[in-house]
Order: sequence, then structure tokens, then C-alpha cells
Amino acid sequence: MDMQQNIQPGATVYGADGEKVGTVATYSGQYIVVEKGFFFPKDYYIPLNAVAETSGDAVYLTVSKDDALNQGWDQQPVDTYTGDMQQGTMDTQYAGSVDRDYVEQDALRVPVHEEHLAASKRQTQAGEVTINKQVVEQQETIEVPVTEERVRVEWRAPSGDVSADSNVFEEGVIEVPVSREEVDVTKRTVQTGELEVTKERDQRTEKVTDSVRREVVDVDDTTVEGQRKQR
Repeated sequence: MDMQQNIQPGATVYGADGEKVGTVATYSGQYIVVEKGFFFPKDYYIPLNAVAETSGDAVYLTVSKDDALNQGWDQQPVDTYTGDMQQGTMDTQYAGSVDRDYVEQDALRVPVHEEHLAASKRQTQAGEVTINKQVVEQQETIEVPVTEERVRVEWRAPSGDVSADSNVFEEGVIEVPVSREEVDVTKRTVQTGELEVTKERDQRTEKVTDSVRREVVDVDDTTVEGQRKQR
């Protein structure tokens, strides 16, 4: 009974590890009702034998926070004799309305997202330039001056002098060599020019358009205080 008298509605309940479990909403002779959560509160029916120590504004359990939340204490106990749910009977000094002032409020964070475009560049082959070098054969004529020898025999009138040559009237053959020039053709390769192949980069701006999504949050306050603000 002394422990029950020290349990105040609105007191903060802590586990054995010092972590906050919730806030005392009410209690009966067998358990305390601990409310956890601010936006979506949930009741836990923690038996009194799990309470280690109490003070005016704090209740300390014999189990850790995780153990308290995973013992199945979120279900209201059933009377084993009648099969009815045990209703929390308030002590006379706490009868009537229950003051649920929160020592520490829980905050619910709702993340809001939106999409943005991110562009990346990659190299692709836009085509190719093919340079073919072919050998074309054509006829070329050049003029080359050549020299050749000819034999010319001329008759000259006798001078009338008496010849004292002893070899006169002898038969024989006189050979006069005759020569000429012939053209030998050779080929030489000369460079007539060259091709210089360069690649240039032309930069341009390209627009990319796509649909993006973003989250829009609408808050519908149906509480009495919210309806007063809407007026």
C-alpha cells in the first residue's frame, strides 16, 4: 500500500537500465498502466511485483526497458476467476479524473522527401572517319635527248698527183665503228605531300528533362483546439 501511495499519475517510469519506458496513466491493486508514445500512445499493464522503487515523480522497474516492452504486458490482464478484464480501480484519493501531465513528451518525426535530377556523362562512339590510301597507276612520258653516230662517205675529186704508196691495188675491208646512246628507265619515289589528321572537341550544352517526385504533407487537425484555429 505504501508503494501504491507513492505512485503518482504522470510519473515517469524507468527501466532497470535507466531508459524511459513511459508515463503512469493509472494503477490498480495488481498493476500500473503505463502509457508510452505521444502521437500514438499505447498502454502497458506492468505488474506491481516488477516495480523496484517509487518516488513522487518517478517509478523504477526491476527489468530493463526492452524486457518491459516485450513481456506481453501490452495486453490487459484477465481475471482468471471471472474471465473479465480487470478494471483499474483507483484509490479513493485518486478517484475521478486523472491528470495526465507529461514529464517528457515523445516526438514523432515524419521525414519528407523530394527527388532531384543528377546528370552524369559517359563516352559513346558517334561514328568514325575512314581514310583510304590507294595506288593509282598512270602512264608518264618524258623526253630524253640521245646521241648516235652515223657514217658518211663522200667522194672527193683527185688531185692528179702520182701516188708513191706501195699498198695500192690491195683488197681489204675497212671497219668504222658506229655508236649510239640508249635510254635506261629507272623509277624513284618522291613525297608529294601529307595528310594531317586531327580530332577536335566541340562542347555544347544539352538540356535533360525528366519528372521528379516530392512529398507534400497535409495535416488534418480534428481536435477541438484545431477546429478553433480553423475558425
